[in-house]
Parts: sequence; structure tokens; C-alpha cells
Amino acid sequence: MVEYFNMWAILSISAALLWSVVNIIDKYVLSKWIREPLVVIIIISFIGLIASGGVYFIYEFQPISYFNILLALLAGVFHFFCYILYFKALKIEEVSRVVPLFYLSPLFILFLAAIFLGEVFTPSKYLGILLLVIGAILISLKNLSKISFGRAFYLMVLSAFTLAINSVLVKYLLGFTDYWTIFAYERIGAAIGSIPIIYLYLPRLIDIIREHGKRVIAILSVAEFLNLLALLLITIATSIGFVTLVNALSSIQPFFVLVLAVILSTFYPFFLKEEIGKSVILLKLSAILLMFIGAVLIT
Repeated sequence: MVEYFNMWAILSISAALLWSVVNIIDKYVLSKWIREPLVVIIIISFIGLIASGGVYFIYEFQPISYFNILLALLAGVFHFFCYILYFKALKIEEVSRVVPLFYLSPLFILFLAAIFLGEVFTPSKYLGILLLVIGAILISLKNLSKISFGRAFYLMVLSAFTLAINSVLVKYLLGFTDYWTIFAYERIGAAIGSIPIIYLYLPRLIDIIREHGKRVIAILSVAEFLNLLALLLITIATSIGFVTLVNALSSIQPFFVLVLAVILSTFYPFFLKEEIGKSVILLKLSAILLMFIGAVLIT
């Protein structure tokens, strides 16, 4: 039997792998069929509501106070705003400058969890978290000049902060009920937050379906199902491990994205073509080494 200490790490890494698959699918869909990324939020919301309904009818929600229900819904709203800020940043800046900033969230979680949850670690674990964050940012960059401090940067910093608030809220709520219940309420909260987006962009989604067929919905639904599965794994990992370490370890996601991108570029270039010049190989290898050392230190 795998000990809890190892299980949270396995679940975090599994979630990172699933999210890397979602990243690849989203990149393909957004480059081929959808020019307005906010349309994807409609699919995310509907799939999330279906998942929440499935939890209710199969497992049922466990008892929880009205105040904590409100907090769980609020956690979902924060998760939704994380997406909104991310997509707004994408509209004004290229993806290679935006994505790396997602991995600032473990640093925010580190401080918030220490203040509100009392999560305090040894210096070696803090070093491991820092190495994972640095490695995640470096491996996501084409080159170091890609970091800029324009409006997109501040949007992504705020996005990472809202994700950190979501994570800390989830960890707090898991002290009162099971992860199925929190996961379901979160999805409801995210759907509530997305109502304005659904109202504004549903006509655009209908146009996309008419133009490209139902395959767009089918592919996006698969991607968002994998996204929800990853969110569930992270929620379970958070229920048995420290939220600071769980989220830090899941930041190895860009490593998996890189591996998948190289494989697809080599064998299926029609699906994805990733240009990796010799000048960035050393940067990528250095980032992988930092992430490996960081993962060892925190686990």
C-alpha cells in the first residue's frame, strides 16, 4: 500500500501530466478553430456542472455549514477568475510570455498557507519549492528575453494570486468535509461566475459549431473532462498533503508539455510543430535539472 506521503506526490504529478495533455489539445483547437479563447469557458462551465450533478446523484453532497458552502462556491469563482485573467493576458501578449507566469502561484500559496493554515516547512523544502517555480518558468520560456513587465504580466500575477486563494480555500474546507463535496461545490461556483461569459459568447460558440461541426465540441469536451479529472486529483492530493507542496510539485506540468510537444513535433507535425532551436536546449535542460532537484527536496 502506497503511503499517504507518497500518494499526494503521485496524485500531483498525475494531475500535471493530465493538464499537459489539456494544454496541447487547447493549443491545437485555439490555433485551428477558435480565435476567441473565452468561448472555451462555456465548455468548461457545462462540463463542470455535469460533473457536479454526477457527484450529487451518485455520491451525494456531505453535510457542510452554509458558510462553508459559500466559501466553496467562492473558491470556484476565484478559479473562474483565474481563467478570465489568463485569457485576457493571452489577448494582449503571446502565449510564450504568458504561460510561464502561471507558475508564480506556488509562491503565493506558500505565504497564504503559512499565514492562514499554519503550513511551515524546513529550509530544504522551501528551497525545493523555489527551484520548482524557477524551473517551471524557465522551461516555459523560449528565451530569457521573453519576460516583460507590461499589462499582461500584471494580469498573470493577479491570475496566479487568485489561483492561490482558491487552493488555500480548498485546503481549509477539506478540514470540514470530503473532497467530492468540495470539488462539486467548486464547479457550481465556477459555473455561476461564468454566467456573463456564457451570455456574451454563446452565440459565437454556436457559430463555431456551424462552421466546423460538432467535432470542436467533442474535442474540447475531452480536454475539459481531463481538466476536471486533474482538478479532482489535485483536490484529493490536497486533502492528504500540504497544499503548498502539492501545488509546487504540480508545477512540473511544463516539463510534460515539453516532452509531449517534442514527440508530436517529431511524429505528428501536422498536429503540432514545436520549434526548439539549439540556443534554447541548454535553458530547457537547466530547467529540468532544477525541477528534478526541487521535486526531490519537497518529497
